[in-house]
Amino acid sequence: MSIPSKLKNVRRAVLTTASAVAILASGAAYAADLSGRISDSENAVALEGAIVQIKELNRRTVTNAEGGYYFGNIPAGEYTLIINYIGTDPIERKVTVSEDRGKLDIAYGANEGVDEVIVVTGLRGSLNSSLAKQRSADNVANFLSADAAGNFPDQNVSEAVRRIVGLSVANDQGEGRFVIIRGIDPNLSSSSIGGVRLPSPEGGDRQVALDIFPSEILESVEVTKSLTPDVDGDAIGGNVDIKTLSGFDRDGLFVKAKLEGSYNRQQDDISPKGALTIANKFSDRFAIAGSFSYFDRDFGSDNVEVDGGWINEDDEDQTIDALIPEELEFRDYVISRRRIAAALNLDFKPTDSTDLYIRSLYSNFKDSEIRSRVELKFDEGEFDLDNTNTADGVAFQNGIEADRDVRNRVETQKILTVQAGGETRLDSMRIEYSASYSKAEENEPNRFDIDFAGEDFNAGVNFRNRLLPNSAFLNQADFDGIRDASAYELDTIEFGNNFTDDEQIAFKLDIAKDLYWNDNPVLIKWGAKARLREKSRNDSTIVYDGNLGDVTLADFRTDIDFPPDFAVGDFGPDAAAVEDYFRANVSTFEINEADTLIASDAVDYEAEENIYASYILGRIDVGALRVIGGVRYEYTDFKTSSNFVTVGEEIVRDADGNPVLDDEGEPETEDVTSVSPVNTDRDYGHWLPSVNLRYELKPNLLLRAAYFRSVVRPNIDDIIPTGEIEFEDEFEDGEIDRTTEGTIGNGALVPLTSNNLDFGIEWYPNNDSIISAGVFYKKIKNFVVDRTLEDVTINGIDFSEVVQPFNGDEATVKGIELNYQQALTFLPGPLDGIILGLNYTYVDSDATIDTGEEVREIPLPRTSKNIANIVLGYEKGPLTLRAALTYRDEYLDEVDSEGFGDRYVLDHKQWDFSASYEIYDGVKLYGTMSNVNDRPFQAAFRTGGQDFLAQYEEYDWTASFGVKAKF
Repeated sequence: MSIPSKLKNVRRAVLTTASAVAILASGAAYAADLSGRISDSENAVALEGAIVQIKELNRRTVTNAEGGYYFGNIPAGEYTLIINYIGTDPIERKVTVSEDRGKLDIAYGANEGVDEVIVVTGLRGSLNSSLAKQRSADNVANFLSADAAGNFPDQNVSEAVRRIVGLSVANDQGEGRFVIIRGIDPNLSSSSIGGVRLPSPEGGDRQVALDIFPSEILESVEVTKSLTPDVDGDAIGGNVDIKTLSGFDRDGLFVKAKLEGSYNRQQDDISPKGALTIANKFSDRFAIAGSFSYFDRDFGSDNVEVDGGWINEDDEDQTIDALIPEELEFRDYVISRRRIAAALNLDFKPTDSTDLYIRSLYSNFKDSEIRSRVELKFDEGEFDLDNTNTADGVAFQNGIEADRDVRNRVETQKILTVQAGGETRLDSMRIEYSASYSKAEENEPNRFDIDFAGEDFNAGVNFRNRLLPNSAFLNQADFDGIRDASAYELDTIEFGNNFTDDEQIAFKLDIAKDLYWNDNPVLIKWGAKARLREKSRNDSTIVYDGNLGDVTLADFRTDIDFPPDFAVGDFGPDAAAVEDYFRANVSTFEINEADTLIASDAVDYEAEENIYASYILGRIDVGALRVIGGVRYEYTDFKTSSNFVTVGEEIVRDADGNPVLDDEGEPETEDVTSVSPVNTDRDYGHWLPSVNLRYELKPNLLLRAAYFRSVVRPNIDDIIPTGEIEFEDEFEDGEIDRTTEGTIGNGALVPLTSNNLDFGIEWYPNNDSIISAGVFYKKIKNFVVDRTLEDVTINGIDFSEVVQPFNGDEATVKGIELNYQQALTFLPGPLDGIILGLNYTYVDSDATIDTGEEVREIPLPRTSKNIANIVLGYEKGPLTLRAALTYRDEYLDEVDSEGFGDRYVLDHKQWDFSASYEIYDGVKLYGTMSNVNDRPFQAAFRTGGQDFLAQYEEYDWTASFGVKAKF
C-alpha cells in the first residue's frame, strides 16, 4: 500500500474536523479580552487551579501554572470577578474592559479590603494546592505538589505518586518502579513530561519506569483518569504527567536547596544526595527556571528464588509425595544506584498576546550491580529414600548439581525531552503550537555472567515453610562438599553489550475559539498532532562454554555476605579476577554458536511507529453544568524488521535424503544454526469519542461523569514476529522425526481498546478538605495473553509446540475510589495542627483467556483488589511530622505457561516516617525513615489453592537526614 493511500483516512479526519471548526467559528466575535494573574503576595507564589468567574457572563476559567487566567471574546464593559481558591474564602473584584483589552492582577492579602485573606503554606498549603487543581479540573484527575512529595521519604516520582487515590506501584530492588493506575498494567497507561509522551528505555515494553526521575525535580504531578479529545488516546488506566518549574511560577528570585545523607542498614553505608532549584522572573517578559538533582545510593538485598517452579518426583520403588523446587537459588545483591537529573525551562512573552517557552528535562539513571548466586538443582538428582521424610517437610537427594555464579553489570538508562512551543491569543481565538523531541536509551556495556558448576553433591531442601524453603544437609561431609570451592569448575562465561534506543519527534497544533450560544459560553477547539517514533534493540552477547581452562572456583574465590540462614557458604567468584582471566585467555575459548545467536539476534529489532491524530472538541457552560465532548481520530503506521533464529541438532542425510549412519548404526548429527530476517508493515485507525461532565450542585459540592474510548498498541516484543526456534531430529523405525519448539511474537496482534466510564462526587467542606467517592468501569477488548499451541504451522514452520501472544476476548475492570483529606484546625490547640489523609480503592477485574490447553477465568494481571493509604501529619510552628502507611493487595503477575501455577506478587504493607524542624525562616533540618517495618518483596506460584515460593527479597530500612532551604 502506498504512503498516499495509507494517509487517506488521516487527511479525511483532519479535513472533517477542521471544517467543523471553520463552520462553528464563523459567528460574530467581540474584540475584547481579559487577563491577569492570581498569586500569594506573601510568598510570591503563583496560585494554580484558582477558579476565576465573570459573574455577569457566567464565564469561568482556571489559572494555569503561572497563576494566569484569560477570557476572550467578551464585550467592553464593567464586570465582577469572583475568585475561588481552596483554603481561602471567595473574593470579588471589579474590572473594566475597554474596547480591546482588560487586565487585573490579584495578590491575596495585598489588595485593599481583603487583608484578612491568608494563603496557607507548608503541609496544609501543599494539600490546598492539590485540591484546588482537582476541584477546578474539567475531567477526572488527581494532583500532587512538589511540597507534598518532599514531605515523604520518597526516592523517586513513582514512590511519590503512590500516595494518590487509586495508585500503587510495582517495586523492584526495594524501590517503587512502575506506576499502576487503578490496577491496570503499566503498559496500558502512559507517562509524559509537560504533555510530551515519554518513550521507554525498556527493550520490549511501552511502560516507563518513573524511578528514573528523582522526586526533587518535579513541581507537580497530574494523574489523568478520564481523557478529553485534545490529549493522546493511548491510556486505558490513565496518564501520569510530570511538570517542572517555570520562572513565571514565582515573582522574582526563588531558590530551593537540599543536602542529604542516606543510610541503608542492609549495606551499612551512607550515600550523598543533593538538589538545587533556581528560578527568576527577570521581568514580565522573560523568566528562567532550572533544577538539578544528584543521588548516589549504595544499598543491596538478600534473595531466595525458585527457578523452574515446583515439581513432584516419582520413584520406581516408592512414590515420593513431595512438591519440591526444581532449582533453589540464594542471591546476594550489592548495588550502587546513581540518579542525575536536570531541568531547564525558558519563558518569553514578546507581546501581551503571545507566550513562548522551551522546556527540557534530562535524567541519567545508572545501576552498578554485582549479583552473587548459589543454585541447588534438585531436578538433576535422585531422592535419598532412606532419609526423605515428607511429613516433616524435608527431602534429600543424591547426585544433585550446583552452580556458583556472579553477574557484574552496569546498566544506564537515559531520558531526554525538549519541547518548544507557545500560545498566541487573537481576540476570541487562541492558537497553541509545539514541537518536541524525546529520546530514551538503555545501555548495558561489558556485562559479564560467569558460572562455576559442580555435580554429585548430596543436599536436601527444607520446605516446611513453602514460602521460604532452605537448604538442608544430612551430615557435615555433605555440608563441606557443597562448600568446597575446588569442586566447582569454570563452566560458562557470557560477555554482552546491549543497547536499546527509542526516539520520538512530535508536532502539535491546537486552535480554540470562544463563542456564545443563547448567552451560554461555548468553546470550540480543533487540533492535529503527529508522533513519529523509531525504536531499536541491539543485543550482542557471546556465550563461551568450551576450552575454558583447567581452573576451579578455588582460583577465584572471594567472600560473599550470604545471610547465615541460607547455609550454603559465604563465598563465590570474584568478578574482577575472572574478568582479568577472561581478557587474558579469550582467544582460546570456544563459542557456543547456538546460545550466542539466541542471546543476540533473536531479540534484535528495528521498529517505526508513526501516529497521526486530529480531533474536534466542544465545551459549553449552562448554569452550573459544564460539558466537554468530542471525538479524536488516531491513525497508526507501524513497521518492523527483526529475525527468526533457528538452532538445533539435525541428522545428516545423503543425496537420497536417507540418514547417514556411523559405524554403530546410529545416525550422524550436526549442529545447525540460521538467522532469517522477517519484516512487518501494518496500518490501522481508531475513532475515540469522549464526554466529560462537571456539575456544581452547590458551592464546593461537585458531581462528575465521564465516558471515553482509548486505544493502546501492543508491546513491541509481542507484536514483532521474531523468536527463538529450537529443533531436534530423532531416528526411529527407519524414519526421521523432528520436534520443533519455540517462542515467537505475533505480527497479527491488534491494539487493545477500552470503553471507560467514571462517576464521582466531591465535597470540599470548610474549603480546606475533601471527601470524595467515585466509581469506574472499563471494558477492554483484545487484551494480550501468551498461548501455548501444539502441532501448528506458523510462517511455514511446523511447530510441535510454540508459545505465542494472542489477543484475548474481553476483560472488565470495575472499582470504587474513596478519599478523605482534612486539616483538623477545628480541634483545640495543640491538636489543631493534625492533618489526616485516608484513601481506599477497590478493584474487581475478570478476563477469559485461552491458554491453548484450557479456557480460564483470571483477574487482569497486576490488578490489586485493595489499595489503601493512611497519612497522619502534624504541623505546628516550626515542627512538622508525618507518618504514612501504604498498602497494596496481591496481584496476578504471570499466567501459568509451564505447568506449575500462576505467579502472584503477594500483598505489601509499608510504613514510612518523616520529621522536620525549621531552625531559621525557610531553613529546615529533617529526617526520614522508609520501610520501617522491613517489609520484604514476596512472589509465589499458586497451585491447588496453595502458595509456593517464587521470590523472596528483603532490603531492610533506609534512613535519611539533612537540611533543606527555600527562599
